[in-house]
Amino acid sequence: MVTSDQRGTLDTTILLVGMASGVFAGFAPSWFTVASPFFHEQEARPGNIKRIRWAEVAGSVITVAMGWALAHDARSAKPLIAAVLISAVFTGGYEYMIRHPATDDPVADT
Repeated sequence: MVTSDQRGTLDTTILLVGMASGVFAGFAPSWFTVASPFFHEQEARPGNIKRIRWAEVAGSVITVAMGWALAHDARSAKPLIAAVLISAVFTGGYEYMIRHPATDDPVADT
């Protein structure tokens, strides 16, 4: 049986996912934008990549800090673990979009 404390920890951990997406969106463009020809075909690409990496760091630090605060409050490591995993997914997504422009995808027959 799940206790109310466990349910509260689960609820806050799930809400952390939504909060993290907002944090990352505050610092970096969307994955769609990073994968777009607009991003990859301009002369500012190296500078943009540097700034996206700064955003990855800022978003990860804030997300992990939120996870730590929630873990401390709930006396459970789950929110902290979730925050680290969420940060890894977002950072991995940005790195994938940087390395794999949408123009590299095969054209689908419609």
